[in-house]
Amino acid sequence: MKTDNKLSLITRFLVFCSGATIAIIRKCPLFEVNKYASIGATVLITAFLSILSSFFAFSLIFQSVYLSLSLALLWGLIIFNLDRYIISTMRSNSSKGQEFIKSIPRIIIAILIAVVVSKPLEVKLFEKEISEYLKKEKIDLAYGVKEKYVDDLIDIENKKEKQQAVFNDKVAIRDQFYEDYKCECTGTCGTNLRGYGKECERRKERYELSLAEMNVARLKNDSILKYLAFKEAGINKLIENEMKIISNIKGYGLFDRVRALNNLDQMSSYFILLIFVMIETAPIFSKLLTQKGPYDNLVLETEIMYETDYLKKIDDYGHEREKNKRLKEMSTNLEIKSKESEIRNILKSDAYKRYEKMKSEIDSKNINS
Repeated sequence: MKTDNKLSLITRFLVFCSGATIAIIRKCPLFEVNKYASIGATVLITAFLSILSSFFAFSLIFQSVYLSLSLALLWGLIIFNLDRYIISTMRSNSSKGQEFIKSIPRIIIAILIAVVVSKPLEVKLFEKEISEYLKKEKIDLAYGVKEKYVDDLIDIENKKEKQQAVFNDKVAIRDQFYEDYKCECTGTCGTNLRGYGKECERRKERYELSLAEMNVARLKNDSILKYLAFKEAGINKLIENEMKIISNIKGYGLFDRVRALNNLDQMSSYFILLIFVMIETAPIFSKLLTQKGPYDNLVLETEIMYETDYLKKIDDYGHEREKNKRLKEMSTNLEIKSKESEIRNILKSDAYKRYEKMKSEIDSKNINS
């Protein structure tokens, strides 16, 4: 029994979202109209969520709200059109196994769309946790910078202390030689002879030699300490620059937040992803689980009528070609026969002329004789 439903504007729009043809769906019962309107509502909700999700994503990339909104609307239109195409190209048939196998590419595409749409929304929902994680990561980076160079700084400090200890030993030796020299010359130790004797002169020479060695050691010590101080200042400058880079990080992009989200508790993220997968694949599975309905039968009938009309035109075209071919062959045969008759007439005329010529020659000979 055919019907012609008067569909409201909202129903027509939802049916359009489902990818169904309005002219065909009008002929279907009301339950079939409601089924495709529900599928269209699911496609529309997915498109709305994709606009919302992409707006959050683009707002992290671009500073302009108008640009982010424009790109989000464009992305939502792409997702809407893709979902609508996926649903509209599905056809119900008697074999559910073959139908499911044919639907596998569509299901994979739907899952990919769900992953792309869900990530920015997950980032927005876990914004507080992500911010705390990124702050902690920033602190860890600053701590890691110091840890990276701590061994080099300790090594420089140990070298400075070792070098200073060597120099201090030389200073102590010089001081000891000086005390021995003064003590001997004043007569308070050694030979206990006051004045500049041989022992005093010997100790004086030893002290002066030690003093010269210490002056050389001082120059060497100062040079080494300056080099180590320069090296230490260079490392501190590196630390300062890296710390400045870390401190100048004011905001984080989309991929930084996605990375942070992946390092947080992933159970909640998976739960949200599964919700989007369910929403995105719901129209596909609803088409798979439901039996062939009136709309599918009408679509099949329309396709059969179109194919029949097409085959009829092809057949008529073939007959026309065959007819033209035969007419052409007949025309060719007639033309050949006409040519043959003309050739025979020419041959007859030529033979008759030769005969007349030979006869006239024979007559002339008879008269002369």
